[in-house]
Amino acid sequence: MFMNQENARKDLQAHEVVLADVNRRLVEAKAWATKVEEERQQAVAQLDDAKAMNANLKADREWMLDYGVVHIANAILDAPEIIVAVAVVMAKAHDAGYMVGYTECLTHVNVVDTESELKAATDAYDALVVPALAQVEECLAADDYVDCLETNIEK
Repeated sequence: MFMNQENARKDLQAHEVVLADVNRRLVEAKAWATKVEEERQQAVAQLDDAKAMNANLKADREWMLDYGVVHIANAILDAPEIIVAVAVVMAKAHDAGYMVGYTECLTHVNVVDTESELKAATDAYDALVVPALAQVEECLAADDYVDCLETNIEK
């Protein structure tokens, strides 16, 4: 009987060791499952963020294609500074061409130096600062350049 109790005690200890190992594995499995679920939730959140970012990029692209590029180009081309500078260059070019065409006749007249005036007008045009271009450059440096363009160029 003493042997049976000793064997029973050894069996009980062996079962306790096995049970402790199973419990340890269960705790590890639960911790692993919790970690996997957290990573899954993070991946879902990142996917949602990526979808939202993609939607914003699509909207920005559509705005740029449908409205932005044309509006920016028109803002630059319609800038009063450009219109005045082009008119001055064209007038000086016309004067210079007219004067060159009638050089023989004009040798008898007090001639205005139209070539230097044309060069001065062309240099002024080349050095021209257009506010719309400055706004575009400023917006392109911004993180969300499309929002900046929508806000500043439409004014």
